[in-house]
Amino acid sequence: MSFLHSLFKRSQEDRELDEELRFHVAAEAQMRIDRGERPDSAWRAARRDFGNATLTREVTRNMWGWMVLERAAQDVRFGARLLRKNLAFTGVALAALVLGIGATTAIFSVVNSVLLKPLTFLDPGRLVMVWESAPSGKTDNLVQTQNFLDWRQRNRSFAAIAAMEALPANLSGDNDPVQVPGLRVSADFFRILGVPALLGRTMRQDDDVYGASCVVVLSHGIWQRRFGSQPDVIGRRIRAGETCEVIGVMPPGFEFPTLRADIYVPIRINPADAPLDGRNYRTVARLRNNVSLGDARADMRAIALGTARERPAMNTGMGTTVISLMEQTVGDTRAILLVLLGAVGFLLLIACANVANLLLMRASSRRREMNVRVALGAGRWRLLHQLTVESLLLAAVGGLLGFALAYWGVPAIIRMLPAGFPLPRMQEIAVDRAVLAFTVLISLGCGVFFGLLPALQVDRARVSAGLHHGGRTGTAGNRLLRSSLVVTEIAVAVLLVIGAGLMLRSFILLNETNPGFRPERLIAFRMLLMTPLDEHWMEHRAAVVQQILERVRALPMVAAASSIHLIPLGGVQSGSSYYRTDRPAPPPGSNTGGDVSVISDGYFRTMGIPLVAGREFEGRDRMGAPDVAIVNQTEAEEIYPGENPLGKHLKVSWNRIPEVEIVGVAADVRHHGLEKTPLPCLFLPQAQAPSGFASVVVRTSGDPAAAIAAVKEQMRAVAPNQGIQDINTMEQLISGSMARPKLQMTLMSIFGAIALALACLGVYAVVSYSVEQRTREMGIRVALGAAPTSILRLVLGEGVSLASAGIAAGLLAALALTRYLATLLYTVRPTDPLVYGAVSALLGAAAVAGCYFPAHRATRVDPAVVLREE
Repeated sequence: MSFLHSLFKRSQEDRELDEELRFHVAAEAQMRIDRGERPDSAWRAARRDFGNATLTREVTRNMWGWMVLERAAQDVRFGARLLRKNLAFTGVALAALVLGIGATTAIFSVVNSVLLKPLTFLDPGRLVMVWESAPSGKTDNLVQTQNFLDWRQRNRSFAAIAAMEALPANLSGDNDPVQVPGLRVSADFFRILGVPALLGRTMRQDDDVYGASCVVVLSHGIWQRRFGSQPDVIGRRIRAGETCEVIGVMPPGFEFPTLRADIYVPIRINPADAPLDGRNYRTVARLRNNVSLGDARADMRAIALGTARERPAMNTGMGTTVISLMEQTVGDTRAILLVLLGAVGFLLLIACANVANLLLMRASSRRREMNVRVALGAGRWRLLHQLTVESLLLAAVGGLLGFALAYWGVPAIIRMLPAGFPLPRMQEIAVDRAVLAFTVLISLGCGVFFGLLPALQVDRARVSAGLHHGGRTGTAGNRLLRSSLVVTEIAVAVLLVIGAGLMLRSFILLNETNPGFRPERLIAFRMLLMTPLDEHWMEHRAAVVQQILERVRALPMVAAASSIHLIPLGGVQSGSSYYRTDRPAPPPGSNTGGDVSVISDGYFRTMGIPLVAGREFEGRDRMGAPDVAIVNQTEAEEIYPGENPLGKHLKVSWNRIPEVEIVGVAADVRHHGLEKTPLPCLFLPQAQAPSGFASVVVRTSGDPAAAIAAVKEQMRAVAPNQGIQDINTMEQLISGSMARPKLQMTLMSIFGAIALALACLGVYAVVSYSVEQRTREMGIRVALGAAPTSILRLVLGEGVSLASAGIAAGLLAALALTRYLATLLYTVRPTDPLVYGAVSALLGAAAVAGCYFPAHRATRVDPAVVLREE
């Protein structure tokens, strides 16, 4: 308490100390006057006998114990004056720090929110996803219905396991019909996640029984948008495909990772149909206490072996995969974020090296000041303290501005990303207190890093030489340290620019990839068909799609129209098994078949997909007519290598179609993504094998946006209660599929450009300072007859040698580290020689440009002026 009292009463204490010192001097002077001395002589003698009053004050203050704070405050004030005095130095140093710290803080905020924060569920570490694994090697295969029921009954590892199926929900009634993201879930879903309802309740076991009345749980967002946040929505009956009772509203922010939903309805599995159902479900489970992930995997492997023995036709070769929900959520995003965090960490290293170099050069220019301080008694620790405080002050200002840049920049970038951008937990990304603490730590680390280097160069042994030679003194150690920092900057810049170059080349090649169709003026209306589910459900679906297409094709702005059940690049694709009829049936688990697309007549013409052989589907390909199919080129080459597939027959496991005749071969389409190789695909006609999903694709003769309202009007005329899930142009879908590679490329390019600029600045600063230190040498060389070109070569040689060493080190580092980019590149090797050569040439040219101007200035040194000054 006495320390705090002294700290806050400092002015009063100083006044009392001065009064006490004056009292002692006055008392001594009065004694002398009383003895008969003259007053002026008495006062002089009293002051002389008392000694150095300033030293007495300092010794007394040291005994009070708060001189450390006073010295720190003094050094902060002095450092602030130096920063204000040299605005050019301050601006360059702060620019480097703000860019480095701001970029690092921004990327860390994303890493923290996506990778480090636990999921917002009860005890999220015990949540897992359970998948089937296929003989093809796919480890996240959807789960067959009967297998889920067996898992739920037989497992000994999970407190509960729930199934999920993402299906759009068709909301109709008083407002215009609309389809919103929906999730069919089994009753344990909400209990497993441990999140109670905000209003009402979640599902109970009796809600999920086959034949039970439909109930629905609303997300907080749809409750606000569609129902005006009315609390009396509980108990209301709404049309969500069927009439359902609203039983609950979830709290804000509740969302299952990677599966956005506005409507939750029970699955209500029919046990009688389960053994023959397809693979439709994702499953989430909560581990029992004291059960590890390894225990659960062993348990599920044993169950999978049992179901394979019991139902070999369905399960031969099928295994299980158990993965933590956190790992499932993050997916391949982890590698991307860690690469970006490493890149921005290298950028921060360059910024710190740049500022350290600037401080070293400023310390050299302040060497006379430091030497005078040492000569007057300042210790090495005192100088170290002062220089460290100055650097920490610079780092603190840079950290504050960098945090502000990230605080305002990260939300702005998130808002600029397209809807549905493939970044998990994007709504949770925030610059919060953890990020602020991270910024403080890296700011302090940066301050210590680039502050200690110049401080450690202070050497009492060189005091005399420094005082004799004035300000222009330097050492080989200083020059070596500055050169080493520049070489490090260039090496790291080479590494970052090579990474940016690889991603840029990969993105260009991806952008030039042919999707297999012509996307211009092509628009898709995606929906889940709302048709009666009676014994004629297939005829209903086929009729609705055909009637919609007839009305849409009649519009004057429509050049062509057709349908496909799952649009290319839409993120989802169906599959089934099929094989040649002229060969024996493959054994169970042999993984024959591939993708399946259900299309209407005129689809290939509408999409601009070339037909390699045969014909498209026509009006005659209807129910009751011979079942037909079209295969893509990959399928034709795989099943019929060296043969003509037209007229051949395939056995198919799809709805009620047992066998089809191949009537055409179409060019390959990249259904799964531009970066994915086309897989074998079988096309079936909507009129013969109708699907509940339908995407009406329309090619317009003009602007697609102008045709949207007219197409929707024709669709409503056929099906008034039919909602539309979403409307996209195919160009938007292509752009969306490239959104993440584009962002990766953009960020790496920005980091590379900043690194390149800082490296060039470092070369310029070192060469410029070297020229300044060697002005006398240059003047003597010119006076002795040296040609300007020889001076130019001399200075350029110094810069080029630094650049060459940095480029060589950077190339070696790139060869060692760019392999971590392999999963992020498309048809580009991490050691692509074109990129390495281009980056080396770019860095070399930039380094030469950075040292040309100080070199040119050296050729214009006037020897008379230089020698006169010396």
